[in-house]
Amino acid sequence: MLAPSLASLASLTLWTLPALVAGTPLTEVQEEHPGHHHAARPNLVGARVGFLSVLADKGELEYLPGLLIGVSYERTVIHEWLEIEASIPVAVLFDGAQRLVALPIDLHFKKPFHPSPKVSPYVALGPAFDVLVAPELKVFFGGSLAVGTYVWPTPRVGIDIELDYNVVAEDRTAVHELLLAAGPVLRF
Repeated sequence: MLAPSLASLASLTLWTLPALVAGTPLTEVQEEHPGHHHAARPNLVGARVGFLSVLADKGELEYLPGLLIGVSYERTVIHEWLEIEASIPVAVLFDGAQRLVALPIDLHFKKPFHPSPKVSPYVALGPAFDVLVAPELKVFFGGSLAVGTYVWPTPRVGIDIELDYNVVAEDRTAVHELLLAAGPVLRF
């Protein structure tokens, strides 16, 4: 008799947790279709700041920490199923006394989830392009995987929190990049 009660409690928790996290009563989430405001406003622009870590094995293990600031544009292509985002941050990597300037550009194909009107997590895949600007101009190609979430205090203004993992080919070496960024977004 105890097992069905625990299963019922677990099921109830699974379905109500997004509403509780978003601070919205469950009845509102059921009555109001989560993600409905995305259909009326399919465009999104954002700004973000964050941290970047680069790891490469170039004969010896090389680690470069960095900071980034950037902008992004997103368009909902298939409501509640596919969003496409282009992000262009400017990153400064610290290599001892030398500073490297790069543009780690991502084109993400996102699968959004709308458990409540206040929280929209997503997963994304896509190509990554690293443009090294200084000390010399070089372009590298690879792939990107991202997970993140939007938090929507209002239907049009939100906060994006994203973790990206990129792998790019740089001079026949796999370079691993981890980006953690957050910032405001505006849906229009």
